[in-house]
Amino acid sequence: MTSQEEKEFVAGAFQRLKERGWFPGEEFEPSSISGQEIAAFEQEHQVRLPSLYKTFLRSFWLPRNRSNSICAIRDEDGDLCPLWQMIDSPKSMNEVSERMEILQEIREFCELPEDCFRNLIPIGDWGAGWGPLCIDLSRPEERVDKNNEHTWSLVWFDHEEFDWDEQYLGEDGLLHGAEALPDFKTFLEVYFYGSLEARYEQEEGIKPTYEWYQDTLKR
Repeated sequence: MTSQEEKEFVAGAFQRLKERGWFPGEEFEPSSISGQEIAAFEQEHQVRLPSLYKTFLRSFWLPRNRSNSICAIRDEDGDLCPLWQMIDSPKSMNEVSERMEILQEIREFCELPEDCFRNLIPIGDWGAGWGPLCIDLSRPEERVDKNNEHTWSLVWFDHEEFDWDEQYLGEDGLLHGAEALPDFKTFLEVYFYGSLEARYEQEEGIKPTYEWYQDTLKR
């Protein structure tokens, strides 16, 4: 996508999220994160963030009084089901750095190799509590194959299991996590645009509304 197409896609994602009923009565406040701040972050951590994620960071903030948890229908090995997510909506790149520091604390606790987290950018919590959701920068988005999970750039780590060296550590000395979604664009399509909701309604006879998602928490 071009820069303009990315801006339109992200703006459309927030608009569609609002149309789907999320954060009722709230407005999305424009982000104050600048391109210069992102560039400084990339220089400090020696990383290159995906272009679409940078556009997301510079777009809007999600309201914080609702814990940034949203739900959508996702494809779980061919089965459609709802899954909640907690999404980071940082107000500065320092907040992203702080989330990275938490990963480093886990590295020390698990006695993992130095720099094994250098490829990971935390962006939320998979399953709204299962464990950190990250962008794996060692899997470039331009090489993502949606039919090959081993190329997927969004991964998550189970924070209830800490044998991460056995589960997630690759031969390259980097942690890669369990595959979550192909890329950040797919994440926005599923969780902001609700791309699988129409198919779920057709197959299950249930329309996934904001109220319906809230009811799943009571089951």
